[in-house]
Amino acid sequence: MDYIALGCMSGTSLDGIDLSLIRSDGETYTDEILNYFQPYSKELRRKLNSIIQKGYLSDPKICLQLTDEYSQTINQFLNSNKYQIDIIGIHGQTVFHDEKTKISIQLFGKNFKLNFPVPVVYNFRKNDLLNGGFGAPIIPIYHKLIHQNLKRENSIFVNIGGVTNITKINENEIYAGDTSFGNALVNDLIKLKYNFEMDEDGYISSKGTINETIVNFILEDQFFLRPLPKTLDRNYFHKYINKLMSMDNMENIISSLLKIIPLSIKKFVSDSHSSIILCGGGRKNLTLQNLFRQNFERVNSIDEFGLDGDYIESQGMALLAIRYLLKKSSTFKTTTGLRKEVFLGERF
Repeated sequence: MDYIALGCMSGTSLDGIDLSLIRSDGETYTDEILNYFQPYSKELRRKLNSIIQKGYLSDPKICLQLTDEYSQTINQFLNSNKYQIDIIGIHGQTVFHDEKTKISIQLFGKNFKLNFPVPVVYNFRKNDLLNGGFGAPIIPIYHKLIHQNLKRENSIFVNIGGVTNITKINENEIYAGDTSFGNALVNDLIKLKYNFEMDEDGYISSKGTINETIVNFILEDQFFLRPLPKTLDRNYFHKYINKLMSMDNMENIISSLLKIIPLSIKKFVSDSHSSIILCGGGRKNLTLQNLFRQNFERVNSIDEFGLDGDYIESQGMALLAIRYLLKKSSTFKTTTGLRKEVFLGERF
């Protein structure tokens, strides 16, 4: 049976709300129908950045404001697109994630108002955490469906968001986990130094040279010694910011950090012919693209396969919502360390 689902996702870049409409049976195929992006208001983005940097919720009303912006965006989207939607999946905004304490906080509130009679599913990480999982990453099942549609033998999806995670697919096996920092550490350093939001297209990093002392210093962190599955909070490597800023100029620091991203993945890739498929905002960084091509034989952006790489996670949330309807497992022992397979999400 086919379902049409709307997936709603806000990433750790804190830029806004991604909406994706897909058609899928939840198991064998998925078709992209429509994508849409709504930026957060400047005030909300400022407040979210403050929470991330301070590490605590300084304004308890922020959840109400965020949920109100979700409500407006989703209702406007549904008003302007007359598809018969079966279900909506909403991720919310992650502001904290800790695998040790099994706490993962995605802001989204009960003040959500939907003007349409469509079931809504949210809180997708809860069941995974309660059953021994790390609560992340939760999109690999969608990567698997894309892999099946592409008819590839071995695929490694690399999602470079605030954190970098991979989904490794060999025949019927799937493995996943976070492998290193992603955009969050790099963007926060750039914000401190230049007051820019990001290293757009890799311009700043392209001016630098790689400092192997920095590379080796960061790679000494115990996180890199752990096998998959594993997970990271976006701020885990921020403990090194002061030290990093004393080691070199910013261009060289950023170039060196970017080198670590493909290196952290290479240890998990035994087949040199595996297809590396870049997803997430980091795939647009030209410096990072070049570093991946220096380390792997076959590297493509997911956009080259006819999919919009900006919306893979929101499309994945739509798939998770469909699998909630079907009561199908979406995370596994090899993707989050889950002890008991369960379907994700709860009805709003």
